Amino acid sequence: MPRATYRIFLKERVGTGSTNVVDIYHAVRKIPYGSTGERDPVKVIANNLGSCSGKHILLRDLLREVGWKAEIITMFTHFNRGVPSHPAMPADLRAMIDGEDVCDFHHYVRIRIHEDWHKLDGTWHDALIPYGFPVNRDWEGHSDTILAATPIREYPAMEDLVAWKEQLLTQLTPEQREFRAKFFTRLTEWMMTL
Repeated sequence: MPRATYRIFLKERVGTGSTNVVDIYHAVRKIPYGSTGERDPVKVIANNLGSCSGKHILLRDLLREVGWKAEIITMFTHFNRGVPSHPAMPADLRAMIDGEDVCDFHHYVRIRIHEDWHKLDGTWHDALIPYGFPVNRDWEGHSDTILAATPIREYPAMEDLVAWKEQLLTQLTPEQREFRAKFFTRLTEWMMTL
């Protein structure tokens, strides 16, 4: 089922027969960000909305589908430190961005291009450019992209990212998990208004 969905996505959003990593990356990056708890890449395509986990699973799988060597790296970070505070945001969201750390396990795709490994972060979509988000709109395939958050600690690549993320989230205190959920809900609600 996912492979047929991937082929349709590649045909409709990238172009029939394309194996170009830049085109595939931007097709996924342009999917709007939304932290809805859904990490299934098929549902990310169907809903045209995805979290960093869902979008990066989709990106990894699409790259593999056309023959690239790709994996997902997980990092521990304080996610709100990578989110720019903007006057257009509600005051409570800006307070969370500027306030206590939002502990999270963020992801990016690592891809081998020729002999080099590159970091691909497709978290942010183009509608966030006017608000100062580090959108990788101009990436052309020759370097790392800008990560949506600064890594504090990185973990080895894991195939079952969904189970791995659930396991990592249990390491956070109940208060950290609650604050994290509140932050991502509020951030997503604001982005849905753009």
